[in-house]
Amino acid sequence: MIASIVRYMTSAGIALSLLIASAPAAPLRPVLAEDLYKIALIGNPQISPDGRLVAFEFRRPNGPNDDYESSIWMVSATGANLRNLTHGTHDSNPVWSPNGRDLLFVRAAKKSPPQIYLDRLSSGRVQQLTKNKAGATGPVYSNSGKQIAFSVVTADPPPKAQIDFSAAGFKPKKNQLKSDIHSIDDMHFEANGAGYVYQLHPHIWVMNADGSHPSALTSGHAWSENGYSWSPDDKFIAFNSLRRNTPSLGPNDIYVMPAAGGPMRKLASDQPSNNGPTYARHGNRLWYFASGYLDPSAGTFPALVSANPDGSDRTVVVPAKKVEWGDILLADMGEPGGVCGVLFDPKDRSIVINVNGPGYSHLVKVDAHTGTLSDLTARRGEVANCSMSADGETVAYTYADFLHPNEIYITSTQGGPPHKLTAFNQAYLASVQLSTPQPFTVKDSAGTSIQAWFMPAIGGKPGAKHPTILDIHGGPQTEFGETFFHELQYLTGRGYNVVFSDPRGSVGFGYDFEEALNANWGDVMFDDVQSVMNAVTKRPDVDASRLGVSGGSYGGYATLWVIAHTDRYKAAIAERVVSNLATEQLAADLASDNALGGRYDWGLPWEAGNKYLAQSPISYVGAVKTPLLILHSQDDTRTPIDQTLQEFSALRILGRPVRFIAVPGENHDLSRTGSPLHRVERLHILYDWMGGYLK
Repeated sequence: MIASIVRYMTSAGIALSLLIASAPAAPLRPVLAEDLYKIALIGNPQISPDGRLVAFEFRRPNGPNDDYESSIWMVSATGANLRNLTHGTHDSNPVWSPNGRDLLFVRAAKKSPPQIYLDRLSSGRVQQLTKNKAGATGPVYSNSGKQIAFSVVTADPPPKAQIDFSAAGFKPKKNQLKSDIHSIDDMHFEANGAGYVYQLHPHIWVMNADGSHPSALTSGHAWSENGYSWSPDDKFIAFNSLRRNTPSLGPNDIYVMPAAGGPMRKLASDQPSNNGPTYARHGNRLWYFASGYLDPSAGTFPALVSANPDGSDRTVVVPAKKVEWGDILLADMGEPGGVCGVLFDPKDRSIVINVNGPGYSHLVKVDAHTGTLSDLTARRGEVANCSMSADGETVAYTYADFLHPNEIYITSTQGGPPHKLTAFNQAYLASVQLSTPQPFTVKDSAGTSIQAWFMPAIGGKPGAKHPTILDIHGGPQTEFGETFFHELQYLTGRGYNVVFSDPRGSVGFGYDFEEALNANWGDVMFDDVQSVMNAVTKRPDVDASRLGVSGGSYGGYATLWVIAHTDRYKAAIAERVVSNLATEQLAADLASDNALGGRYDWGLPWEAGNKYLAQSPISYVGAVKTPLLILHSQDDTRTPIDQTLQEFSALRILGRPVRFIAVPGENHDLSRTGSPLHRVERLHILYDWMGGYLK
């Protein structure tokens, strides 16, 4: 029977199809690497003050331009009236005015810095509010709506070139008068993906709501400020700033200063790390996260604290080492969402925030007096990027799970089922055959329960045994979990089973579980993933003679460690690796005196007797027999490329099968945020390597 198709246009101008008569469904196809271009990337939902509308970011890879285009869309809280609100190609960061009549957003262009724009929703008129030479981002309305705080990044002027051009005998060109040589005194002078940042300083500016009278609230060539929040009466602004040099990662301070300008005052705290100041809706009380950053796990299990702006009357609402705040699930649809909130109800009785659980992140309500947590959304999937209506009744957020990329949802803070507002990826998902991860747990040699998932291969003869790839996550203080992972779906479509797990050191399973790596980065992880694979190889659909292992960042470290301690894997892929912890500890953009973000008591990396080499895969490279593909982005400063070169050179000297792939113009986050072309090409390169040994 031939079905008739009725096509219609949505209010957003998107053509959709309705199947009127029944017809045989088109056969589903496996996921392709090139499907990256077909997946909509949805994020940053901002609900209007009255709770009736949600503005959000819509992103999609642009193939010909090899970048990502983004615009602001809007949908009603019923799911109706979906439309494209702005029509730029790099629009982001929607922010509602307190009266709900206007919407701020940031528009960027390739040849000019980003600026803040205002969309007057009643008329559709779009007005550029800032014309700052250095650009402007991060707009935040004051509570009255009369002012806007925003961020401007200022750059230190380059020094004069140290050359006597008269003596040199020529007249210099204009660009030769200034030196491009970097003179660096402090650690942490660079950042992954941003290059040298020591001379760049984000400062807080304030302007009237119509864009008039912009002025710098903070300034200077030594320090930076971010994470700003208006007091309820709009007289003060609190912000993060570290105004001292330190070789350690993690310390931070909170400051408060008058919104009209004046002296800043540091919030007193008995903890070295204080972040994320947020004023409650009433009174003059700040809420923030505080931790002892020298403890490697307490840095990610901070206490939730409230205090007066000077730090007095400090109350620990939720103690440290109890809750893993935010969303740290790793996949390849973008960076993890981080912390959304703190969102106060109108009477400051409770807050809404997201937290990590075992393989998921979800929304909770925290009683502002007792610190008691209660679930607001179910304990599954990945919840991030939340915002709340002014009456505290409705929260908007993004949600993804194993079979669905991010879409926009809302839920009531009083309970009840969530309501899905968008379905941008529905047509694509209906065309492909996805593998559903099957959860299972194993006990490692220490008796610890390890969460894992098995994704069966797509296709093949019934009852066939398939090659199987173990994928190990990065971090290590992150986790795999219930979110959409294009790369793993691509692998199953190529005929591989895929196994992934959360070995000890992962977040979401409690403080003690995460702390387990402190004494040993390698053996503990190896014990857990081997226990997982021991169980997997007993499955009838697994060919135990065709196993592969892969991972990136800490997962790259783990892959090198695994193949140096067992020959069970017939091929390996290690990306953005750490091979030598002693040199990584001193060369990375996260170099510090507290060991990759946590004190592991391994000694000083340059002194005899330190434990870094004992924890480094390079120390065991002589045992590696597994064919290895090792990939590194050339602009990666999180794990500098020398980490790959050390392992590669050693294996070549030993005559072992190894190939080095260098990716230009990319950083540590290639698989998540790199250029679309490189991301797709990477998938083909990596898994053609696996196919050469496992198929």
